[in-house]
Amino acid sequence: MPAAAIRVISPFRQVVQGALAIHGEVFPDGSIPSGQRETWVGTVHKMQGREADVVVLVLGGQPDRPRARSWAAERPNLLNVAVSRAGRRLYVIGNRELWKRLPFFGVLADSLPVWPPVPGGREAQPRPARAGQGDRQVT
Repeated sequence: MPAAAIRVISPFRQVVQGALAIHGEVFPDGSIPSGQRETWVGTVHKMQGREADVVVLVLGGQPDRPRARSWAAERPNLLNVAVSRAGRRLYVIGNRELWKRLPFFGVLADSLPVWPPVPGGREAQPRPARAGQGDRQVT
């Protein structure tokens, strides 16, 4: 999968800064045109209107600071924009136990398998898309 088909997004600017640094390690400067890195990694708000085949949603947040997570879960809009950027696949990285308690994020947590599988937990198997989602799979 080419880098241009992947977007990495987060509700939080600080998480985006960390993701940009990692993106720079995975795709060295020579392989990314100048100024293009921010078109592939950014906040959910900045990625509004930009779809990609693969979206990696990095939730982040600190366990001892629940207000940021609460802000992200105030309305469904932020999560809706994040999820709807994915044309084919959506990967979510975050502390499932913290996020699933929040409005809207509980539905997301219940819809996605855990990878790698947790001993005694649900197996992570791609599921076919529902009607109206094209060839998108939830993994």
